[in-house]
Amino acid sequence: MLDDSKEFALARCRDAVESMTRFGLAPTPRHYGIWYAYHARRNLALRRALDVVISNRRAVDDALMLEIHEKFFSSDAEERTLREAAQRVQATLQEMSGLLAGAGSDAARYSAALDEASVEVQSGQADLPSLIARLVAETRALAARNERLGRRLDDSARQMTALERQLEDARREATVDGLTGLMNRRAFDQTIRTLAGTAMNSGDPLALLVVDIDHFKAVNDTWGHAVGDAVLQLVARRLAHRARAEDKPARFGGEEFVLLLPGTTLEEAAAIGDALRADLESQRLVLRDTQQPIGTVTASIGVALYDPGERLADWVGRADAALYRAKAAGRNRVEVAPLAGSLRETNPKAA
Repeated sequence: MLDDSKEFALARCRDAVESMTRFGLAPTPRHYGIWYAYHARRNLALRRALDVVISNRRAVDDALMLEIHEKFFSSDAEERTLREAAQRVQATLQEMSGLLAGAGSDAARYSAALDEASVEVQSGQADLPSLIARLVAETRALAARNERLGRRLDDSARQMTALERQLEDARREATVDGLTGLMNRRAFDQTIRTLAGTAMNSGDPLALLVVDIDHFKAVNDTWGHAVGDAVLQLVARRLAHRARAEDKPARFGGEEFVLLLPGTTLEEAAAIGDALRADLESQRLVLRDTQQPIGTVTASIGVALYDPGERLADWVGRADAALYRAKAAGRNRVEVAPLAGSLRETNPKAA
């Protein structure tokens, strides 16, 4: 279980400050949050990403911190887009409300003119030619105002439609990985909470695959990032192809993907993982321009079954540990995590 004690938190605070000092980073809330999460080991993908950066001797600077924050924390840019779109929707609604209120006052004015004319006729004092001319003028004025109102309402309706599309695009960008088209990390975090809650209520099994491309750094170093991106897209397509309608594939970060499998036992999930592994291994990649072979794409996969009531970070951690065992055992293989209950039985202190 994760340690939430005061002593643990204070130790991680010191670790975070030491890391910021080590890399010459300003002690901003963003930097502190990243390094606290790193040392607390509660975001394994973030920790792995920073470990790779440090091992590759890449500069740990403000630009990298911004990149890490946007990838693993909420994106200020996405939230700003959503907020601005929502404000424009509200402004358009207010304009339409004003137009309709104006239409109501115009109708009331016309109705009053008709009532006044009726009174004059009934009293026998009406100058009919003048009265008719006045009503014709009022009618034409109302028709003109209604025509203008109709055009303005049509314009507002088009604005609303455009804003609706823009808002939907912003929401999609906030939850979809731009390179692969799969759910991004934020959407995965929301989905895993929802599915775990459903599994707890229904008692149905819920499994998780964590998929990591083998030797992906070598692909980037040898062939360049464009080829690396193509490999990521290939893995995403094969993962989506293997997923059933109810399954939830996502890009977890970097070269790591996840697949949530509702209603799936541990044995079934392992079989799905092995089918995906074999599918990827069968793919033959060549450079589009020269047809030069790139080689075979393989992946290591960790599988874990959700234990109802288990912390989601612990569940993902068990799948991640199984993935590391697959890497250590030679890669291009599937490893299954022990059930959470069996871990508690063999290590009572973990309960």
